[in-house]
Amino acid sequence: MEKLSFSYSLFFYYVCFRMMFIRSMKYAVKTYYHKEELPLLGETTFFHDYSSFDWYSHSPTYTPLMLVAFNGEKPVAALFANITRINRIFRGKLFKRCFVSQQPTFFDDSCSQIDVFHALITHLVQEVRGKAFLIRYENLGDAIFGYKGFRENKFYSIKWINVRNSLQRKRKIWDQLSTTRKNQVNKARRKGVVMEEFNSPDRLEEIYTLIKETNYKKVSRRFPPFAYFENFYRHYILKGKGKILLTRYQGKIIGGAILGFEKKKSVYCLYYWGKSKRYKMLYPTIFTIYSAMQMAEDEGFLYFDFMDVSFLNKNTGRARFLLQFGGKQRATRRWYRFNWSLFNFFALKIFD
Repeated sequence: MEKLSFSYSLFFYYVCFRMMFIRSMKYAVKTYYHKEELPLLGETTFFHDYSSFDWYSHSPTYTPLMLVAFNGEKPVAALFANITRINRIFRGKLFKRCFVSQQPTFFDDSCSQIDVFHALITHLVQEVRGKAFLIRYENLGDAIFGYKGFRENKFYSIKWINVRNSLQRKRKIWDQLSTTRKNQVNKARRKGVVMEEFNSPDRLEEIYTLIKETNYKKVSRRFPPFAYFENFYRHYILKGKGKILLTRYQGKIIGGAILGFEKKKSVYCLYYWGKSKRYKMLYPTIFTIYSAMQMAEDEGFLYFDFMDVSFLNKNTGRARFLLQFGGKQRATRRWYRFNWSLFNFFALKIFD
């Protein structure tokens, strides 16, 4: 009887596996490396849009690509990724990483998102296996999303914290600040600190140098090249899909923020910075973040999203700092996969 029961168990797991495989095979996935080749898609999201190709183009640092899942001839989802060189000199697979941010754009609510994403992530692994040493999927905003697809493709995860402010509350942004933050913002105002919108393309390189000098040691991967910011200005800011805000004191730039807009729904804080050491008593970073959130509230956005901010740790400084602006934290995951079997084997053992 035990052998018979074991046989039935094996048969059951085999049938389940076959069903999942067939369901994922229902969707064909194609890869596109050029914007002009893309089929006509539905309404896209900020990180998985046609414009993403413009953002990452004209730079040897990036190789942008988009995966589109089809149900028959109909596009049902799109996922944008970029392969990034982490070294200026070496060009091999070992010195390249594949980054993906946010959940894919889904165009058909009748299709199972679990199965569609499984098809997309499986195809992504196959597509970049020989082109990048590591795949990193971040800013999902949900600890559960894509779990099946990631696990079956041998990704390992690290728990992170996502911080997002709702701008729909009856309490205004100012009322959500802690007492300490209110006092710091008021002090900066009294001393003449102001926020302005950047609209001088001829000074873009100066702003880029300032951001790089302020953030170079804080960025977890190679700091983006100038073309990254230039493309963002040309293809996003000039089209109303983003802004660069600058904090000034006596004419000098002491802080700023780069924001991306997803229609009138969300503002994504892509970068923020402040010269907090030199102008410590002016609180440039705090004033910059508050002013950016106030702008988002005034213009009718629903959310201000800092995305993944730190590891899941109560004592982590950055998350605690941002939560003092009234936002809510959510547990999420970053998923990783080494495209070198031995490395990935040990990573799975260590982190899972």
